[in-house]
Amino acid sequence: MGERAETAVLATYGKLFSITRQAIINDDLGVFTRIPMKMGRAAVRTVGDLVFGIFLNNPAMADGKALFHNAHNNIADASGIHTASIDAARVKMAKQKDGDAVLNLRPRFLLCDVADEGQARVALESEFEVGATEKSNTVPNSVRNIASVISDARLHNHNAWYLTADPTQHDTIEVLYLDGQQAPVLEQQNGWNIDGVEFKVRLDAAAKAWDAKGMVKTPKA
Repeated sequence: MGERAETAVLATYGKLFSITRQAIINDDLGVFTRIPMKMGRAAVRTVGDLVFGIFLNNPAMADGKALFHNAHNNIADASGIHTASIDAARVKMAKQKDGDAVLNLRPRFLLCDVADEGQARVALESEFEVGATEKSNTVPNSVRNIASVISDARLHNHNAWYLTADPTQHDTIEVLYLDGQQAPVLEQQNGWNIDGVEFKVRLDAAAKAWDAKGMVKTPKA
């Protein structure tokens, strides 16, 4: 609805590999039970790479500007993770507009590097205010439990942390699959070039940021 439009394009991710007859015999067929599990874990990692690649690469939106851009009003002042900086990002998100309408968005997740997870949890779960250098024992924590922490090692050496809105409240990032098929497709056939079995695994997926309003980036000070 309205004038904004974004486009997502699915891509195919896959791998070909083979298992020789000798390996099958020596492994007593156990290799076949482990392959689906390993491919499932690889698919989860691939989807995660697609999602966090959006934060790492800051792709352009349909308006030609990067997802996190001053024109989108979704970059807060540089800061570490503490009560005041989380509150500043919260306010910036709440003031976003769609035309003349104020959206009043609320944060649902705080995304950060695994190295910052402890500080993020302290800032969000402490009873009292957490400052940039020290923790108060008297001032209530105004951002207590306003968001859940998601940490990921893909954000290692990435000099920023993020607040994102609840995706049921406003568009943020969506993972898309071909025909809704979330599990990787695994096919096998008797090997022609090897004495064994050949496998092909593939996953058709994409991750797309639909709107910049439901996400706020805070560069680290």
